[in-house]
Amino acid sequence: MTGDPSLARLRSSADRLAAAGGPLAPATAAARRRLRVDTRALAAMRILLGAILLIDLAHRSPAIAKYYTDSGVYPLAVHEATYTQFAGLSIHALSGSLWFQVLLFVLAGLFALAFAVGYRTRLVGFCSFVLLVSLHARNPAVLNGGDILLRTLLPLALLTPLGERWSIDAVRRGEYRETVMSAATTAVLAQPLIVFTQNAVLKHQGETWYAGEALKIAFANDEMTVLLGNYLSAYPTLLEVLNYGWVTLLAGSIVFLFLTAGRLRAAVALVYIGAFLGMVPTLMVGLFPFVLTASVIPYLTPQFWDAVVRVLPDGVTRSPPAGRLGWWFGGEPIERRLADTLRGRGRGDVVSFSRAYAASLLTVLGVLALVFVLLYGVGHVAEYDPPYEDEATAILDQSWGLYAPNPTDSYSWFVTNATLDNGSTVAAFRDSPSFDRPPDAATTYESFRERKFMSAVSSDNDGAIGRGYAEWACREAASRYDQPVESITLYRMIQDSPVDGEYDEPFRRTLIRHDCNAG
Repeated sequence: MTGDPSLARLRSSADRLAAAGGPLAPATAAARRRLRVDTRALAAMRILLGAILLIDLAHRSPAIAKYYTDSGVYPLAVHEATYTQFAGLSIHALSGSLWFQVLLFVLAGLFALAFAVGYRTRLVGFCSFVLLVSLHARNPAVLNGGDILLRTLLPLALLTPLGERWSIDAVRRGEYRETVMSAATTAVLAQPLIVFTQNAVLKHQGETWYAGEALKIAFANDEMTVLLGNYLSAYPTLLEVLNYGWVTLLAGSIVFLFLTAGRLRAAVALVYIGAFLGMVPTLMVGLFPFVLTASVIPYLTPQFWDAVVRVLPDGVTRSPPAGRLGWWFGGEPIERRLADTLRGRGRGDVVSFSRAYAASLLTVLGVLALVFVLLYGVGHVAEYDPPYEDEATAILDQSWGLYAPNPTDSYSWFVTNATLDNGSTVAAFRDSPSFDRPPDAATTYESFRERKFMSAVSSDNDGAIGRGYAEWACREAASRYDQPVESITLYRMIQDSPVDGEYDEPFRRTLIRHDCNAG
């Protein structure tokens, strides 16, 4: 469909250059074929990213008081004593009250929902990104690689036309492009390649991944495995095959994803997506498989989406008339009404300048984003240090050393005991104060976020994070037993992974001894 003539001319300028012929025309055409992204893929990416934001908020909500208020393990005093790169970036840190955090969670949920359905996509997406950074900055001790990738991928995606198709914006606008190509879409295509290739290089620095042994070690880690993952360690040959398959996907991602096209590229992208979703019933890694899936969706080609449209009922993919959206959504966007008013007053030049300026700004930002992804992504494995690395990667991290260079060959669980005023020792919360190896170490954690936080407590047991946890445990134990608590003792139990099926005795390390009466 067509839109504003000036914008159409801008969009087609690159096409005219490519059509000019010359000795580089075949190479140019091949490159364009691989760099063009179907706008339905961008729409699907937007919907999945919006769903991930909503799922993330829902998953964090039961522990909102524990991790984000002054009554929890990470009060504002601890936040202010420990934050570094995220200094001053958290709106959530303006108050330690529960009502304030709930308000921000609800607000973030509304923005994420609007983003998923494509209502003022860039604006609400930017607001979602600001609140996401704020939430991450409030308590970085509960973040994992999936959170970091989401925080990096979302702003890159916002530079692309995520609302071009399957959105309220598209219905109100009444037009769309079939495919797009820009520096921003190239940056989005490059991001997963940087993640996979960098991780493959870092894994090569170890001894286990390219020897086919790493997944055997990883799935012997009982604090990480869940559901089907608890049974895979009994099939070492299968794990060896999966190990080599995963390394091949990582190391060959540029060839498999970027250099392919058409149906082959779509098929390869689906293989990657299948591998990511295979993590869901096997490993406790949070959002990571879903964000990885979102990052690869732009590689699904028009042939794939055409096949999807043929399978789905007509009403699913056909946009409703604007009037069917209701009075609030159904009218023309306010910016279009403003543009029409200015043209009616003879100020069409202002409209043209504004649109050209906005298009130019997006182009510049897209180029900067592409340079950033490549420069800092390569810099983490190359022999040079990118400029301003700490400052530049505080939010948009490009370090992807996940399970590299080797997976850990041990796992942990934690025991928190309370000594009551009567001298008895009890579990501060949950089960009995036992040091026995649990049947499933993953179940000793409420979620992967608690596992990450307890790792931070272990690393900072003598600092503010350890003190914040101990003071919270004192309050929890006193509430549970309805009597004064004299002290709290936190132990970390370390178990060597039984790759050969035989368990050694776990090692017990005392992390914290805290006098609850000392304040």
